[in-house]
Amino acid sequence: MSKPSNLIIVGLFAVTLGCGSNSGSGTTATGGSRGGASASGGSGSGGSSASASGGSGSGGSSASASGGNGGGTSGTATGGTGGGTGTSSCVLPSCLKNLGAGCAESGTCVTQTDQTNGNTNTCYSNGVKEITIHDINTDDRAMTVTNGTKTCFSTAFNGNDVYGGSGGIITVKDASGATVADVMYDDTLSFYLVTCTGAQQVATDPSCLTVWPASILMGSQCPDGTCTP
Repeated sequence: MSKPSNLIIVGLFAVTLGCGSNSGSGTTATGGSRGGASASGGSGSGGSSASASGGSGSGGSSASASGGNGGGTSGTATGGTGGGTGTSSCVLPSCLKNLGAGCAESGTCVTQTDQTNGNTNTCYSNGVKEITIHDINTDDRAMTVTNGTKTCFSTAFNGNDVYGGSGGIITVKDASGATVADVMYDDTLSFYLVTCTGAQQVATDPSCLTVWPASILMGSQCPDGTCTP
């Protein structure tokens, strides 16, 4: 009958020895501080840690960290913005390409329309504006593009002729008011025929319709909003 008691006493003595000693090397430390191969829920120092979860390690190297902060490099960034647009197939004539340097629109835009006369103001978030005066009787339109106090260029055309694809001419003028190009829109193939002043007519690639400044020769399509000249 004495053997179970002896076994209990021996077992308790072994447990006491195990709890009262911090020496030796271990592979896992939970809830404490230890230099070992893995630290979970605590901190490790003076060792090499292959994984740290929910804690911090100092004086060693860590292959991965979960639940903490890491300073390093990331291969993927999400939520940024891309700058610039373009296409390799669009080659604009120089009279358009060099028009209004530093005036390209970017960002979000809104258009405010005067319902009594059809005049429109279009504002871009980078400060570029398109101000269009509209004759409701003839559908003649005169648009001026500005960037802050700077005049970039202007256009004049008849909406019925140009939008209808009946050979209407878009007259393009630079900031000084000099005519630099006559442009025709071919709506059957969706491209511009551009005649720079003193040069031969050239056909642009359809992709040029989205490239500045050809992209707004007839005005921009923006949602309704408030825009003052």
